[in-house]
Amino acid sequence: MEQVTDAIGNPTVLLVERVFWFGLGAFLGLAIISSLLRGLKKGKNKTTPVSPYQLENLAKKAIQQNSDGN
Repeated sequence: MEQVTDAIGNPTVLLVERVFWFGLGAFLGLAIISSLLRGLKKGKNKTTPVSPYQLENLAKKAIQQNSDGN
């Protein structure tokens, strides 16, 4: 004859299993949501390309300011 606990199941084990799966689902859901939000933020922060000439001028200004400070 089959035991009652085998037919019905242990309620504590079922609760632990459900909490585990809920936690795993919540973790994956939060990971997906945070990834989507991060992607949307990154898409809004588009930068314009800088020409090499502008970079050279910026470097010269930085070198000049650094040498003036010393």
